[in-house]
Amino acid sequence: MAHDTIPAQTRIWYDSAHASLCLLGSYLRQTGFFQPLEERMSIQQKAIKYTAVQKLEMFFVALLAGAKAVSHTNLTLRVDPALWRAFGLPGCADQAGIAHTLDAVTEADVSALREAVAETFCRYSQARRHDWTQEPLVLDLDLSPLPASRHAEGSTRGYMGRCRSKTGRKLVRVRAAASGETIWETVGAGNTVETLAVVQEAVTETERLLGLAGEKEAVQAKRARTEIRLDGGWGTTEIITWLLERGYQVTGKFKSSSRVRKLVRGITDWQPTSSLGREVAVVPTPVPFVRPLAQYAVRTPSKEQKDGYYYAVVFSTHLDLPMTEVVSRYDGRAGVEADLKSDKQGLALAVIRKRRLAAQKAVVLLTQ
Repeated sequence: MAHDTIPAQTRIWYDSAHASLCLLGSYLRQTGFFQPLEERMSIQQKAIKYTAVQKLEMFFVALLAGAKAVSHTNLTLRVDPALWRAFGLPGCADQAGIAHTLDAVTEADVSALREAVAETFCRYSQARRHDWTQEPLVLDLDLSPLPASRHAEGSTRGYMGRCRSKTGRKLVRVRAAASGETIWETVGAGNTVETLAVVQEAVTETERLLGLAGEKEAVQAKRARTEIRLDGGWGTTEIITWLLERGYQVTGKFKSSSRVRKLVRGITDWQPTSSLGREVAVVPTPVPFVRPLAQYAVRTPSKEQKDGYYYAVVFSTHLDLPMTEVVSRYDGRAGVEADLKSDKQGLALAVIRKRRLAAQKAVVLLTQ
């Protein structure tokens, strides 16, 4: 009896410079990683060969492949069939088509994209699954410049760091220290500064994502085991008071230089820290707040200061910790600054500059 022969499946082989990324793309497509994006986004743009959502996915993959501009999609994704096939894409649009899709994004589309990112975050986040009974959850809040042309929407004059540009926008980010995850971020005008309104928006959105919103006893217990670390720009009385009243643990540095000078005046009992030349001492007359705060003066050698030292006052709700450990705990904020710097280089956050503010927000959400 003759047996039917089944023809062997024809395999197509590709050369790719992103083999490991192809493996990741295949896994993400199989697990439905892009499903929230595809279900929620509906950009009003005519689809000829590729849909608007597919173009956003193409730009996302190009960023993973190292693109530093929208035009780099032609150099990273379009020339690599194995890469776009691995991510389940039918091809790669021209750079102009992807740019036009980003420019077509509206504030409503940004809101839909933010909800898609939030759904993905809730599915994969380590911070959301944090065990508050074992250790506190530490969150870092930071404000970072995003240089842009003075003609860009939302671009105003302001502090832009070391960039030569004097105009741009600002990026507000909340980061989980232990996992390095970006919990929430947004783009604001260039004149955005560290105000209570900015903190309230960031913390409110973070509470929604981490399940910390509400006044139930279990939620309040989680907030009591959540620490928010603040840079000196956020160290105002109204911001500190609001966070303390919300029940959070807080570690930070006072903003006002006049307050710092007053608090460190007359201190003589300085003790060394692990950093060479850096010393710490207890503030003799601490500033009163709604909850007790440990307050420690820190001085660092500086040739730019008249007396040879730069002074700061670090505060913390951790009254049981030694003062050197409190200072080290505050120094842990360097992680969020390092992440911002690496994202600006690796994901081109400071290089991809869209003229429309909604388009820039979409770029930031895709990098998140």
